[in-house]
Amino acid sequence: MNIIFLKLRQLIEESPAKRDRLISGVFSAAALFDLLALAAVLLYFWHFQEFVVLQYNIYFGISSFGPWQYLLLLPLAGWLICLVNFLLAFKVYLRDRNLSYFLSFAALASALIIAAQIGLLVYMNL
Repeated sequence: MNIIFLKLRQLIEESPAKRDRLISGVFSAAALFDLLALAAVLLYFWHFQEFVVLQYNIYFGISSFGPWQYLLLLPLAGWLICLVNFLLAFKVYLRDRNLSYFLSFAALASALIIAAQIGLLVYMNL
């Protein structure tokens, strides 16, 4: 397991992508939106004892109930997407800079979608 972390650390330290302001700025924004989504879930749902709305469909209305802890999976998925895209962007930066930019903006887009989804779920449950 330590070998994996050493390889990841080496990848991040040796990649010239860490000096690219666009990539670092976009990933910082994606991490901020993921952090805001996590904070919103913890702030609004930690006191709920009963089930909360987990999914809403415009055709059928509420389609899924469950414990509020299941909502923590959304920010966790956002962090995972951001981490994977971050590592892939660093890996392919020298070969294809445009792909690195695409990966970074995809991480930001997924973070925005997850933050919007959390916002709508907060609205539905209050």
